[in-house]
Amino acid sequence: MEKQTYKIYCAGPLFNPKEREEMQEIATFLEKEGYKVFLPHRDGLEFALLFPSLLEKGVVPQKAKEILNKAIFSLDVFQINDSDGLILNLNGRVPDEGAMVEAGIAWACNKLIVTFKCDSRSLIEGICNPMILGLSDFSFVTKYEDIPRVFRAEFSKVDENLILSRPPYFDSTAKDGKEISEFLALRKSGGDITYLLIKLFRERTCQISKDLKKSYSPAGMPQ
Repeated sequence: MEKQTYKIYCAGPLFNPKEREEMQEIATFLEKEGYKVFLPHRDGLEFALLFPSLLEKGVVPQKAKEILNKAIFSLDVFQINDSDGLILNLNGRVPDEGAMVEAGIAWACNKLIVTFKCDSRSLIEGICNPMILGLSDFSFVTKYEDIPRVFRAEFSKVDENLILSRPPYFDSTAKDGKEISEFLALRKSGGDITYLLIKLFRERTCQISKDLKKSYSPAGMPQ
C-alpha cells in the first residue's frame, strides 16, 4: 500500500529575518521527513514585490492594497483548506495574530494542529493561553525534531474522512486561492500574476465599493 504524503501549513511570525529563519527550519524538518509544506513567505504572495507591479498597470494605490490583501487572504485560506495539518509556532512575546487566525481556520476545517513553543515568555505565568492550546488538544512540542514525529503519531489516529473534509462556507474564497496557487505553481513573473489578481479582485472590489456607497447615500435610505 502506498504511503500517504501529508501536507502541512506552517503558521507563525514572519516579520524579521530571525522569525523567517525559524519558520524555514520548522519547514525543513518536516520536508526531510517526507511532508509537503506550505510556507507563506516562501511559497505565497509577497506584498512588497507585487504592489509596485500593480501600480505600473494603472491600479491606484488604495485599490492595489485591497487587491493584494484579498489575494493573500484567499491564497492562505485555500492552502490551509488544502492541507492535512498545520504547525502553529507560538514563539515570541505574544502569539502572532496572523498565525492565530490561520490556526482558527484550520481548527474549523477539522485540520490536525500541532503547536510548537520553546520560548519561555508567556502571558499567563509560563502557561500558554488555554484558548490557543485547545486547538492542539492542550499539548505542545518543544523541539524541532519532534514536530514530524508528533504529526505522524496523530495522523495515524485520525479518520481519513475527517482529514479530507472540506467545509462549504470557505468555497468561494478557497476557489480564488486555488486559482492563484495554480498560477504560482507555473513560476511566472510578478508582472504576470498581477494580471490575474486584477481579474479576480479589481472589478469585485469596485462593485463592493459602489454597493456600499449606494447603501449609505440618501438615495439608498428607506423612504
